[in-house]
Amino acid sequence: MTTTKITRRMFGGLGAAGVTVLLLAACGSNDSTSSSSADAASGQGSASGGKLTLAYNSDGPHKAWVEAVCNSVSNTLGIKMEPLPFAQFSELRSQITDRTLVGAFRTGWQADYPSMANFLGAVYQTGAGSNDADYSNADFDRLLADAAASTDEAAAADLYLQAQAQLLKDLPAVPLWYQNGFGGHSNNVANVAFNWKSVPVYNEITTNAADGIVIANDTEPQNALVPSNTNEVGGGRIIDLIFSNLVRFETDGSVVNEVAESIETDDNQNYTVKIKDGWTFTDGSPVTADSFIKAWNYGALLSNAHLSSYFYEVIEGFSYDEDSELTGLTKIDDLTFTIKLTAPASDFKLRLGYSAFAPLPEVAFEDMDAFGQAPIGNGPYKVDSWTHDAEIVLSKNADYRGGQTVANEGVTFTIYTDYDSAYNDLLADSLDVLDAIPDSALSSFTSELGERAINQPGAVIQTLSINVNADHFKMDDEGRLRRAAISRAINRKEICDTLYYDTRTPASDFTSPVIAGWSDTIEGSDVLTYDETDAKALWDQANAIAEF
Repeated sequence: MTTTKITRRMFGGLGAAGVTVLLLAACGSNDSTSSSSADAASGQGSASGGKLTLAYNSDGPHKAWVEAVCNSVSNTLGIKMEPLPFAQFSELRSQITDRTLVGAFRTGWQADYPSMANFLGAVYQTGAGSNDADYSNADFDRLLADAAASTDEAAAADLYLQAQAQLLKDLPAVPLWYQNGFGGHSNNVANVAFNWKSVPVYNEITTNAADGIVIANDTEPQNALVPSNTNEVGGGRIIDLIFSNLVRFETDGSVVNEVAESIETDDNQNYTVKIKDGWTFTDGSPVTADSFIKAWNYGALLSNAHLSSYFYEVIEGFSYDEDSELTGLTKIDDLTFTIKLTAPASDFKLRLGYSAFAPLPEVAFEDMDAFGQAPIGNGPYKVDSWTHDAEIVLSKNADYRGGQTVANEGVTFTIYTDYDSAYNDLLADSLDVLDAIPDSALSSFTSELGERAINQPGAVIQTLSINVNADHFKMDDEGRLRRAAISRAINRKEICDTLYYDTRTPASDFTSPVIAGWSDTIEGSDVLTYDETDAKALWDQANAIAEF
């Protein structure tokens, strides 16, 4: 297969960032009548006349699960649900963002930072950049705002659960399953674990190689390695290793101060940040308040068109319409600055662990493109070389001052264009760490790798959506009944068991089990359980309002 760029943020909606797809592996096949690629390219689809299409991009391995979902719905409801393939992800995204696509389409989310707000607000809040279904509910928005303003974590978590209960009534998207992080490692390394985002914890890996170097897989970064303009996995994993932010995430997703000595707020809207003294970039220059303020302003500037600019929209002064300074950032002294947000955000400290909030040295602003080819960071590793489409060589940063242990001398990332080749190299012990398993090996990798296989929950959820302005699927009684019927008609467990060999788990909410506050007993979550009788009854009730 050809490896498509994998977004770190989301794989269902485009938003302000123009992001790309996270490939969800599938295997096997079910018989199903597929709509033609020509129909997809012309933007056709169906959501009436007894026919409903489910659009997906065929340049990623989604065909098997889409066919399985269509079969499950068709067999249960007695309608004709058909796959609608698009040759490329960009074609599918164009139709979704232009609102020209008719019928259902695949969506999903990979967390930027470990917060329920990241799963809920960015996708379902009124006007949110990734709100592909055009969902809007004042009660839901109020619950999110109240949670963001809350200074009590338990109270905020309860408000997020109430917000999810509202989503379960409306179903602007139909949750399908959570995706695990799965991969493996060679006989040459030990202490290999995946973090909450399903990314290997490279700094903790030990190796018996004489040079102390770990060999890992990667894909060619989409752009130059600038933190605010890198939102796909190929470049993102490099950024995360060579830059340290104000805070960092532990393996389990808990947040701890890294460059920050303290981050204080009384209202979740005004923050005072104090930086630890002595931090330097690998060129020897100091990490100061200006390192953060200038980097964030550069990333937020409209004319720079950086892919992660949306992360700064919560800071006062940000604009999507014109070049504008982030007036909410104020330098107090070399190691202190303040941040003023446009509204309270109780999870803002968590957001600061995302790569868009990394600092930059002064030299970066002399020529940002050149800097991105040989970036200078302040993290546990530094870039020694980047041979495009071949490898990226990182070595241990001896001057790193953070709290992470670096147990090896470096990581060399070999660039692969398909996971089958990478998996074969892993079996031959010529690759030390693989962060995904190809479809062809899903049924066998645990037996072939034994204790070297990794399969654990990650912060990724797969969903399908139908725009709430579409006929028969509006935010009215008919629309809610139809979405509930479709959800009830999907046999998630059978699909996960048949296609995914324990690498997926049926969803019971809109977030992920690895996120603090997650619950599988939210009011109304039974709508995500397969029930043939209830599904038919719901569909019949909808047909009594208007024939499909």
